[in-house]
Amino acid sequence: MHDIEKAVSILEENITSIRTVTEWSDKMGYSDRKKFSRAFRKQFGLRPSEAKAEIRVRKIEEYLKKYPSEINYCFALEFGFADDQSLYKFLKRHTGLTPTQLRKRLVKKASQKG
Repeated sequence: MHDIEKAVSILEENITSIRTVTEWSDKMGYSDRKKFSRAFRKQFGLRPSEAKAEIRVRKIEEYLKKYPSEINYCFALEFGFADDQSLYKFLKRHTGLTPTQLRKRLVKKASQKG
């Protein structure tokens, strides 16, 4: 396949099943993760792992906006995390917020808009 321009849309469509850059490169048809990483970085200017984290955070935010009362454990599983603690660590690392803090921020933003 090797159409690197489609890499982001492939990830967005498969965000719950692609957990690693290797899985993403396989999905893109690359036999070597390093070749995929180089091509991705050349095209988009950032490492695939950075893009994967950004897209995952954005998708989680969209999900929380749509389902603000969803239990953390349930949406952790929805996004391919082993449990809510894994989700907590991921969000804390990439946003500086816990799932509860992120949810409150999104609910507050939504109420200010409406």
